[in-house]
Amino acid sequence: LLYQLVIRAKSCVPRHPQQQFCSSDIVIRAKVIGKVSSTVPGLTAFKIQTIETFKQSDKKRIQVIYSPQTSCGISLNNGEYLLSGQVQNGRVIVDLCDLVEPWNQLSQVQKASLSMYQKGCVCEISPCTGESCLIEILQKKCLLSLDDEKALQSVCLPGSDGFCRWQQSS
Repeated sequence: LLYQLVIRAKSCVPRHPQQQFCSSDIVIRAKVIGKVSSTVPGLTAFKIQTIETFKQSDKKRIQVIYSPQTSCGISLNNGEYLLSGQVQNGRVIVDLCDLVEPWNQLSQVQKASLSMYQKGCVCEISPCTGESCLIEILQKKCLLSLDDEKALQSVCLPGSDGFCRWQQSS
């Protein structure tokens, strides 16, 4: 039984917000209005009002988002959030591995970074530890130490030379 629980539990590798942005189908600022009855078994539905769109492939207005009714599902209170997720069968699915942040808890720098992340999606952000973080890699890659607060306030962007590096967002 424990083995089955471990398999079902979704583990999320800590990632830089830019990585979450780039790997998502949608990134929006939305007001959660409340839980609504779900037409899809196994998914919880939340009625939302989109305030701002940072990334979205189709321009269809998102009015409902879904989250799995499993250990990787999320629970949202009424209020404004930064949300990212995947589009599956025309539905936006948001889980624990996505960006789910109360809007008022984001710093001004983090909010400003959202409009810059798209430009940095050509870059790769690679985790590093200890001495491996000191190696300057001149390519389409930025190194990220998970305890690097400065990097969390920065955006990995390509320079005029084509090489990616951390840049402070203002």
